[in-house]
This record gives sequence, C-alpha cells and structure tokens, in this order.
Amino acid sequence: MPVYIRKGPLEIPPGSEKDWSVDDEEDYFLKDPDKALDYLPQPYRMIDRELDLLIDQAWEIITINEQNREAEKLKTKILIHEPNAEIHMTRRVNCIASGKSGTYIFVGLSEGVAVYRVSDLQWICGWEEPNVEICSLDVCHVKNEMYLIAAVDDMGIGRLLILAEDKLNLLKIINVPEDLSKRTNCIHFEIAEGGEYAAVFLEGNHECWLEIYRMPKDSWLKELESSQISLPPTEAPSSTPTLPFTPPTLTLKIKPPKPLTGSSFRNLQESVQKSEDCSMFGTGQNHIISAQQWDQQKAIFRDVFQKYLDLESHNITDGQWSRHVSFHFVQSNKILLGELDRIPGVMPNAVTVHWNDCHNLYFYLLGAPSKDKSEIEPKPDLVWPCAAAITCSAVSSCFYLALGLQDGTLTIWDMKYSGFPLAVVDLPEGKCMDSLYFLECHTANRDSPPTPRAQLLVWCTDKSLYLLTGAEGTESNIVLIRESSINSDAQISAVMPVQSLPNGVLLFYRSGIVELMDISLKEAVCQFSLPFSHWVAFPWQPVYAFDSENLFLFLKGNEKMAAGEIMAEGVEACSLFTFNLNSLQLMDAFKKMQHTSLSLSQNLHWEQRCKIVLQNRLHSFPERKKKIAECWSKLKKQASPLIY
Repeated sequence: MPVYIRKGPLEIPPGSEKDWSVDDEEDYFLKDPDKALDYLPQPYRMIDRELDLLIDQAWEIITINEQNREAEKLKTKILIHEPNAEIHMTRRVNCIASGKSGTYIFVGLSEGVAVYRVSDLQWICGWEEPNVEICSLDVCHVKNEMYLIAAVDDMGIGRLLILAEDKLNLLKIINVPEDLSKRTNCIHFEIAEGGEYAAVFLEGNHECWLEIYRMPKDSWLKELESSQISLPPTEAPSSTPTLPFTPPTLTLKIKPPKPLTGSSFRNLQESVQKSEDCSMFGTGQNHIISAQQWDQQKAIFRDVFQKYLDLESHNITDGQWSRHVSFHFVQSNKILLGELDRIPGVMPNAVTVHWNDCHNLYFYLLGAPSKDKSEIEPKPDLVWPCAAAITCSAVSSCFYLALGLQDGTLTIWDMKYSGFPLAVVDLPEGKCMDSLYFLECHTANRDSPPTPRAQLLVWCTDKSLYLLTGAEGTESNIVLIRESSINSDAQISAVMPVQSLPNGVLLFYRSGIVELMDISLKEAVCQFSLPFSHWVAFPWQPVYAFDSENLFLFLKGNEKMAAGEIMAEGVEACSLFTFNLNSLQLMDAFKKMQHTSLSLSQNLHWEQRCKIVLQNRLHSFPERKKKIAECWSKLKKQASPLIY
C-alpha cells in the first residue's frame, strides 16, 4: 500500500472551528446594544474581518494616489490673468448682459440701465428710474446699431427698451400694476434671436402663464427715423411709455396643462368628436375614463407601488406641479414634420415649452396673430410625451435639442437632419441634473459631409460636472469633468461655455476662483484674479458677462471694506473688471484649433441634405445591422421560455 509523505517542514495547523468563538471574545466588545442581533456567527465573522482589511488597504492606496495627484497639480503652475481695465460704478450693479455683436455692454443698476462701449469702456447712454432695481437683462441685436432690451426689476415689473442712435428709450411696460389686487409678477423675460418674438412668464392670483409677443421691429425703426423724438441720455423718461411706438402684439397665451381627472364625456363617440386632429399625440385630456374608475386605478397603483412612492424626495399635490416653465425659441425642423413649408425663414418661428414635473414637451408654431381672441390660448402643434418628467432642457445653434428626465436619462435629438436621437445615456446612480449647456458644434474633416455631432455639459445638483459626447453612428459616452466636493468653497457656482473657443468653458467657484478650462484635456488653462483691494461679488451667484465677439470677460468685484464703512456709506463700492482673453498666450492654441475645424452648415439645399442623410445611413449600415442582430438574439432568448 503506497504511503504519501509530504515534503518540507511541518507546520502548525490552524485552529479548529471550536476555537473561533474563544478568539473573538477576547477582541470583541459590544458597544451598541442595538447591534446584538447583527453579531455574525462563524465563519461569516472571519470573512467580514478579512473584507474590512481589504477595504482598509484599498482605501490606503486610494488616499496615496489622491495625494500624488494633488502634488502633481501643485507642480503645474496655472497662469493667473489680471484685469486689463476697470469701470468704477457709482451705483449698485445687479446684472450684466452682452450685446452679442461686440459693440456694447449693458449693465442693470439700482436705478435703471447703463450702456457702455466695449472698445473703450466709455458710457454711451442710460435709462434711469428712481427706486427701480433692475435684476435681470436679456439683450437682442436686431440690425446695425439697434438693440432690444428685456429688463425685469425686483418688484416683478417687466420693461421693454430699445437702443438706437446711441439713445435708450422705453417701449412698453409688460405688466402695468393698475390694480394691486390683480397684480402680476414677471418671472422671466426673453427675446428670440433676431428680435421677432419675445416670451414673458407671468405669475399672479395663484395662476401662471406664458405670453408670446410679436415685435414690430421694422415699424419701430421707421418711427425712430421719422419722428426723431427721443429723450437725451441725461434725462430720465417717465415710468410710462410716452413715446409713440407701436405696441407689441400678443400672439399666444400658454397656460399650464390641467391635471388629468375623470372624463365628462358620456361615450366614445363624443370623445372622438372633441378631438379635431388625430394625426399626433395629444395631452391626454380627451379620454373616457370615468372619475370613479380613475380613483380606483389610482388606488390600485398606490397599493402596488407604495414602497417606491415612499422613496420620492418630494410630494407634489394636484395643481402645484406646474408652477415653473422652461421654453426655447427654435426654427421649424424635422420634429415639426409636415409644417416645414408653412412658415419659411431662418429666424426662430416656433417655441418649445415644458412645465415643471410634466412628462410632455409641447411645440407651438408662431405665425400671424389670430383675430379671434379665443384662439390666443391655442392647442400645441405637437405634443411629445416622455417616459419621465422633464427636469431641464437646452437647444443649440446646430438644431440639437437636449432633454434631461427625472429618472436620470439624458437624450440629444437631431432636429434638423434626421429627427432621431443622437445620444441616449443614463447618469450615474444618485445624480440629478440641474442644467444643460451645449458646446459649439465642429467637425474636423472638410472633405467628408458634416456628421451630426454634439457635446453637452451636464451640471448636476451636487455641483459635479459631466461631458456627454454623441455622434451619428458611434456610441455615446459621458465622462466626469469635475467631481462634487464636500468643501463648499470648492463647489462650482456657475458654468458658461465659450462658444467662440472650441472646448473652452468658464467655471466659477464659490471660493471666488474663476478659471478657463479646456474640456478636451480636462485641465485649467488659466485663472482670472481681481486686484488685492477687491473680491468677487457674491461668488455663490456671480455677476458676469462674456463678449464672444471680442473675447472680453466682464466680472463684478466689490471693494474690501469693513462692515462699519459699508453702513456709513450706505452702499458697497463696486467695479466692473474686464479681462481681454486675446492677450493670453494660450489663445493662439485655441484659435488654431478653431481654424482647423469646420463649422456645420446651417442652411443647405434639400438635395444636399438628402445626399448627406443617405451617405450617413450607408456608412452606419454595418453598425445598425450588428445592433439589429443583437436585438433579435435578446428577444429570442427572452421569448424561448414562454414558447417552450
């Protein structure tokens, strides 16, 4: 009988299982009585101990790597850019806006609006009104030296002003408070590109609505040239429009959708007759579900999914879920198929609207105002239902639409060429979107047709920043640009893409640091620093503007003063500091990248568009064939247990 003898020195065998409890009792001391039930038996207690050891070792390695990365950052010297000029302000500055043409900069003050020339920073003109705090400005360049300014003060009064021939005049007060009991507040005031339309979001008497106005800009220009009655810059006009300008025309009045309730229709035929057009999705109001059946289905749903409903972070009651609206002026596109030839032109002629915690995206075409006042509250030309509530959205100059949903899904739609999604991704678990920003669209190959490609910055509620890249025929990817920090001073307070610089983004931090970042490298190019005598005003909500034509950054800074000095003077001294990015040494590299890239064509003939679409479909055929095969294999795998 063969005998196997182990070679090598004999070792002491490990303790047996009966000794485990004895060894642990020496080291284990129960500090929390509530954990008595969580005391694991052997061998799980030993496994837990080994896992803790592995986690501690891994955390030690992570800490060392993080320290090494921080040390490398300290070795890399970041260029500090000092301001090129300073504008001393005698009044409090609340907001700044660029004229988008590189000529003027507009400043909202504690008693009106001031206009400065960008080239020499000289005061040009102003509009003054006592006790009026202008809190927000939106500026639109119409033509030549004509600008439209939408201003909202701290009392919720919206005003429309016009700048022409270096004179600033008041055109119209949007919501005149004639009766205090019926007073409305202007929440947001925005002018479409080209100055053809303007949107005003109003709120009052427990209601809110969106008004779309058509601007008679050509009539205003003729009236200015013919009458030539304009107050001098030093004289303040009255609070009511005294100049004989043609008032804007109310085109649409959009109210939030009503909550879905039980149907008042008696039968199906009555519901179908109410629906005039069945060629698109509707809002869901014309249904035949009775109130009793509606309540029963709601109760069943709550009973089945109660544990998931309890995890909701907020509780929204009926009638309170649509108190906020987001809208964008767009051109007619592939999404509005069938209406492309109805309103020609290159200027925005449609508006997209979505309300807070609503699943639907509404499209409204903007045409001539209707004579029938009952049609001012129109039905949407297109209703686009989504799988979850829409939290944020963005529109790019290249006809891309981005929608961020409440469940973390992010989609970029190509609204011009195909009308299909360009990218669909999910944010990491636990992340919620706060706002979206498109980067400028570029393609590097001049010989090939322009391939739809989009880059989107995603700013989350925890102040982390992501970059989403999507292109036709390729897989979308999302990368982390800036992590969320526990330190509040290291958190991002504002994000602003620099459209005239590819991959350039301005990041503002709560500590007062302002940096220009190269998204492609995920590195800071330079930082902008104020003089030692000033600091960035309200770094958690900075007051700034960027002139993309001249590459000028305007930043408000407050003078460092003691609290007693501020109380004695009554107002905090502030200045506007200007940074000329053209003087930076690294701008040559940015401009070189801009010249080597070719911007996507905005206006192509329909034959060229068809050719581009067919070529892109031909190039993407192998990838689509592969995806179709994978989809069929998954369906076959899932259906096989049901068949057999």
